[in-house]
Parts: sequence; C-alpha cells; structure tokens
Amino acid sequence: MLSTSWLPLLAIVAPIVGGMLVFRAASWERKAAGFQVVAVCSATTLSVCAFMAYQVSRGHQIELSLLELVPPIRLALRVDAMGALFAMTVASLFVLAQAHAIGYLSNDRRQWAFHGFLLASLGCMIGVALAANLVTLLLFYELFSLLAYPLIVHERTPKAFRAGLKYLIYILSGGALIFSGIVLAYWLAGSVDFLPGGVLPMTAPNSALQTIWCLLVAGFGVKAALMPLHGWVPDAHPAAPAPFSAVLSGVMVAAGVFAIVRVLLEIFGPAMLDQLGVLPWLAGFSGFAIVAAAMLAVAENDLKRRLAYSTISQMAYVSLAATLLHPVALTGALVHITHHAFFKGGLFLCAGSILAVTGLRRISRMRGLGWRMPWTAGTFTLLALAMTGLPPLSGFVGKWTLGTGMAQAGGFGHLAVMLLGSLLAAAYLWPVIYRIWQRPEQDDPLHAGASRDERHERRGWMLFAVLAAGAATVALGVAAGLPGFPLELARMAAEQLLGPSAWK
Repeated sequence: MLSTSWLPLLAIVAPIVGGMLVFRAASWERKAAGFQVVAVCSATTLSVCAFMAYQVSRGHQIELSLLELVPPIRLALRVDAMGALFAMTVASLFVLAQAHAIGYLSNDRRQWAFHGFLLASLGCMIGVALAANLVTLLLFYELFSLLAYPLIVHERTPKAFRAGLKYLIYILSGGALIFSGIVLAYWLAGSVDFLPGGVLPMTAPNSALQTIWCLLVAGFGVKAALMPLHGWVPDAHPAAPAPFSAVLSGVMVAAGVFAIVRVLLEIFGPAMLDQLGVLPWLAGFSGFAIVAAAMLAVAENDLKRRLAYSTISQMAYVSLAATLLHPVALTGALVHITHHAFFKGGLFLCAGSILAVTGLRRISRMRGLGWRMPWTAGTFTLLALAMTGLPPLSGFVGKWTLGTGMAQAGGFGHLAVMLLGSLLAAAYLWPVIYRIWQRPEQDDPLHAGASRDERHERRGWMLFAVLAAGAATVALGVAAGLPGFPLELARMAAEQLLGPSAWK
C-alpha cells in the first residue's frame, strides 16, 4: 500500500512527466492520445490534491523530505490546511484551463507545445503550494515562471515577445530579491522552514530583520503584482492565450500573495511583525493597489487588460487583510484566493471565447454580444456579479468574511478601502454587462451576416470550461458553509498560522 507521505510528490511529478509526453504528441499517429495524457495527468493531480485536502480536514498533516542540498538546507514538502486549499485551487483551475485550451487552440499547429508547457507548469505550482520552506517554494516558483514564458509568447507576435521580455525582467528580478532575502534569513536563523510563529530570532538587529522583510515582500510582491511592482501584468495577460491568462490571474499572481502570507506568519511571526512596525507599510501599498488598479481598470477599453488590472486590485485584498493578524480576516483572505481563482479565471475564459468566436477585444465594440453568445455572456455576467460581491455567489462569501474580520480587528480604514474597491469593481464590470446585453444595431459588424446557426458558442470544450467556472462560483457561494468546502479549510489554516488562542 502506498504511504500517504508520497502523495505530494505524485501530485507534482504526474503532470511534469505528462507534459514531457505531450510534447511528443505532434508526432503520434493517434492525436487523441495526447488529450488522453492531459486528461489522465490532470485528473490524477486533482484527485490526489482532493484526497490530501480531505486528510488535512481530518486533522492529518503530510510531510516529505525530498533532498538535502547543503545540510541543513533541504527540499521538502508539507501539506497543511493552507497548502492543501491552494493546491486544490490550482489543480481545479488548471483542469478548466486545459479543457478550454482544447477548443481555443484546436486549429493551432503548436497546440501540443502549449498543452505540454501548461501541464508541466501545473506540477511546479503544486510544488509552490506544498513547499515546506522558502528554498523549496522559490525553486518551484522559478521553474513555473520559466515555463510560463513560452506560454505567454505562444502566439509569437512582436507584442507577445515584448510582453514576454518585460515579464522575464520583472519576474527574474523578483526571484533575485527573494534569493537574497533567503540567504540573509538563513544567516540569521539557520533555517528557512515554514513554522507558525516564525523562525527568525527576536534578538536579531531590527535593521537586519527589516532588510529581510523588504527583500522577501518586494520579491514576492513582484510576482503578486503589488503596486508599484505590477508592470508585467497588464501586458502579459492580453498577450497570452486566454487559458493561460486565466492561470496567470487565478494562480500565479495568487501564489505571490500566498507566499507573502507564508513569509509574514511563518518566517517572521506576529510578535516580530509587531516589533518591527512594518505592517502599516504593507497595508498602505495594498490599499493603494486596491484603489489605483481598479481606477486603471475603469479607464481600460481592452477587456483582458481591464481584467488584468482587476486582478491586481482583487489580490491586494489578501495582503491588506493579512496585515491585521486577525483570524477571521485571514480566513477571508485565504478563501478569497480560492473564490477569485474561479470567478476571475472564468472571466478570462469568457474573454477568450469571445475573442475566438468574434475576434473582439475592445469593450466598446461588444454591443449586443449576448444575443450572439448567450451562454458565454450569461456566464460572464454571473462571474462579474460574483466579483462585485453579490450574494449568494462566492465573491460575497469571501468579501463578507474579509469585512467581518476587518471590523472585528478594528481595521475600519482597511474596511473602507475594501468597500471602495468593491464599488470600483462594479464601475468597471457593470458597463461591460450593459454593453453586451444591449440590443444590437442592424449594421453592427459583429452581427452583420451572422446566420441563426452562428449565434451560439461553436466550440464545445471552451463552453464547457466557461460553464464549469460559473457552476463552481455558484456552488462555492451557496454551499460555502458545508464541510469540505474552502471556508472550512481556510478557518483551519488561520488557526494553524495564528494559533488557537487568536480566536478567543
């Protein structure tokens, strides 16, 4: 019988090996075999992550040491509540992205390279979710970042290559900052393992600790697109094919804030953060990102760029809430990561379907789109309403929990910023909804010559992925309080990170 301690490794290795096999699919006689490899490896990873999440919900914790690099620095995996929740989120969104890509890239001769890189990047991101220390997390994050480059430049246009170059400059610079912070942290503490309460010594000089904090938070802030370190996001999202745009928004940027939470609570710890007085700085940058990115989204006419700025704003909710060190606020932050992955990932998939069927990117030209693509437009409307926090959808659950925690912690300034961000979200999403459901004009080029048969979504896998994202958004809201749903794991994670006494 296979020990459960090997399950984290299986969740990582299966998609990486599958990705290598899929690269060869272009030369196979049976092309369907390539899709079978994608399906089997994605399903294996999702099933393993679901089982690990179930084990964690029952009070178990899985640990596995992979390799000792230089004693005592090691590559190691650990499945706690926070890691299990994020791993499930990652695996689920990748399944939707792979399904959407089957239709989106059906006529692309380089589709197997895309599927191979995407599948391999899934394994690397699972490694980020389950990393037991900073070294392991950085290794898998950088591997994912490198695999992301060919996915961003997949269309091989000058615009895509410019976006890819900017992405590499930002992301590798962020990695260098993180590596520097790890070296200093190890020099001070002799360990960079994730441990609730932190590993850095309280007796270390404040200047050294503040330097480490700046390096790590700035490095992961680049990956989390925390303003003003966000420059790669508005270009990379529109350049990448829509299935990977969904992954960039729902997973890669989210992994940055996931890592910031790990650093704050398991490298520094609440007591040290209070001593250093650095949290107001992070709160200030997060609040600025929430408002400024949302305002940029309001002014943007390209749908994917508008959604990209929205991601910057929405993910800053997580870092803002984490600065309060309050269990309910942290619960809301963690559940918001999961819920955002589905409604924002789904919005990007909708944008991709619109582009594939109509060729449209600019919102101003989408008048009456809902009459031609009712299922996609209807799901877009549902997901947009979820992001604005409309009950009983998943966005409401996350924002209600965030707001409740902020109020209980006395962070009324934090709460005001979050509410302003939600109002601005309505300001940049509701006009899109209005536009797509306007009655089309007779001479509109979008509808001129469109036969009755063309007024529907023509690519089954794209529509399946879009509808699945919509269904998940509804289910995560309506059934949020049931056992096994993200809210339960998020509460467990907050208790593990802050300690049971934090709830009293």
